[in-house]
Amino acid sequence: MRIFQRFEVWLLLIAGGIAIWWSFQTAPNRAETGPGAEISADSPLQLRRCTLERDFGNARLDLEVRYKNASPRPLSMQAPDVRLLNAAGKDVPPFILPVERPPSIEAQTTGDIRLRFWLEKADLAGPLTLEIRGQKLEVKNGTPLDLEKLENGKPKVWTSLNWAP
Repeated sequence: MRIFQRFEVWLLLIAGGIAIWWSFQTAPNRAETGPGAEISADSPLQLRRCTLERDFGNARLDLEVRYKNASPRPLSMQAPDVRLLNAAGKDVPPFILPVERPPSIEAQTTGDIRLRFWLEKADLAGPLTLEIRGQKLEVKNGTPLDLEKLENGKPKVWTSLNWAP
């Protein structure tokens, strides 16, 4: 084949190989740097990211979690199987849009999902705990977060349990 006799082809192959090698060398290892670094990789429930968006006196919380569904049936991620509890042990209501279907995880698989909740100012005064079929995961530690200090309509992202503005 005469195509490999051309200098340009060899140059492109070498440049492509270097680019692939460089991308693997510079990519961060999510297992070591993400919020799940404190949680075992074998844990069936892992926190990936928390996004809080203030809406005047309330806030929408988006939790990105990884869950391993060991059940032989698919799991629809809604109450009573999925709950977010505030410091008083009260359920935080889910944030529901009529056009969105609740996320689900197929039987005996692991999946990344986004759960949404509608928080009141009092919910941010203490810890928040996510519970999925008996598996508990602390989402926010006990440090109070003043909702008034957050800019309205601008999402704030946390990858740890400490939600300092």
